Amino acid sequence: MSQQTQWDIDYVRQQFPTLIDEKSGKTAFFENAGGTYVPHQVIEHLNHFMVQTKVQPYGPYQSSKEGTDAIEQATIKMAEMINADEDEVVIGHCTTMNLYMLSMALRHQFAKGDEIIVTEQDHESNISPWLRLEEFGVTVKFLPIDAGTGALQLNQLDDLLSEHTRLVCVTHSSNIVGDVNPIKVIADRVHAVGGLLLVDGVSYAPHHAVDVKDLDVDIYVLSLYKLFGPHLGLMYVRRELHDLLSNQSLQYLPALYKKFEHAGSPNKLRIATNPGMVNHEETASLLGLVEYFDALYEHHQLGQENSFHQRVKEVMNLAEQYETMLAMQFQKWLKSQASLQLIGNDKTAVARRSPTWALRSDTHHPRDLAIALAERDVAVQSGGFYAFRCIEQLGIDAEKGVLRISLAHFNSQREMAILCQSLEEIIN
Repeated sequence: MSQQTQWDIDYVRQQFPTLIDEKSGKTAFFENAGGTYVPHQVIEHLNHFMVQTKVQPYGPYQSSKEGTDAIEQATIKMAEMINADEDEVVIGHCTTMNLYMLSMALRHQFAKGDEIIVTEQDHESNISPWLRLEEFGVTVKFLPIDAGTGALQLNQLDDLLSEHTRLVCVTHSSNIVGDVNPIKVIADRVHAVGGLLLVDGVSYAPHHAVDVKDLDVDIYVLSLYKLFGPHLGLMYVRRELHDLLSNQSLQYLPALYKKFEHAGSPNKLRIATNPGMVNHEETASLLGLVEYFDALYEHHQLGQENSFHQRVKEVMNLAEQYETMLAMQFQKWLKSQASLQLIGNDKTAVARRSPTWALRSDTHHPRDLAIALAERDVAVQSGGFYAFRCIEQLGIDAEKGVLRISLAHFNSQREMAILCQSLEEIIN
């Protein structure tokens, strides 16, 4: 990648119909941690599938064959995106559903006295499914956060780990605190006692390239609808764990699909953890997500990489530089506002802190701020964002919550200026 290459924000924004629409384009959208807009390529693939191939896959006729191929190729590409092998990913309804089904599929691997570690920093979807296993005799321990900064107390991890540790669940980047946690360091410590590491990358993946092999994780989850795709969740499960999964789907499905051994087809992982199988049209539309990243790669002349994972990595590295510039713009303004307090550290480098900011106000209720911003065509959200334990440990009323602002790589400097100006008008 050339050192002179800069993020072409005008080109990027042209890829998103919502941003150039006469009506919706008026809104400065900073609620991306709840779900990003989608580029035209995703919409076009969705429309094509619904018009041309909206039939049952694995049929002998042409429209079914084409639809099947789209579903399978999209699955393969999503695996390649995160540097997983094609049989190691499942595309489910959402991350919350994926984790719940995984906990049920792994339940029989846990015995009384086994221990699972979760954190106070996590979204509840990476906590509640594992707490349910307590009724089977599993002990769930919490890795605490610092009550002032929200940072994980990693110095206490070794005290929690033991020969009884079977699973550790941690977030890559909190949807409240924003810290990027040192996953490779955590993986080494968890694996040293024979445990498995599950990482929630929902808040991390929209801003960084994910490489599950380099991270040395056993399970990794992310939400594709927060990564410029449709409302789906992607879950990686290391191949060696597949035989540990009990089938949570229809009893006859493993035998029915056993004959389909080609890449991207239903396998033990996908059947066991995704009852009803994939959403056909939304999964097929992920081919548009592939085209989107490839278009960014080619437009910015980032090289001649053959691997889709490497192309995504180059694009996200460039986007990360751009997002860091926007983060500096926002946090410079924020430091001038005495009545607003940032939760977490004030690092601006996106490599160290995802650009999601949770704010407390001395003078205004978070909901009132969100409503007032909406009246000025600035979209943000308030609340607890399903990170209830994190919010409570920070001494915040979980029902009241925080004001959350989150950017994506399609946000502009102009939008950031509008956000800051509008918020300043409201609080002063």
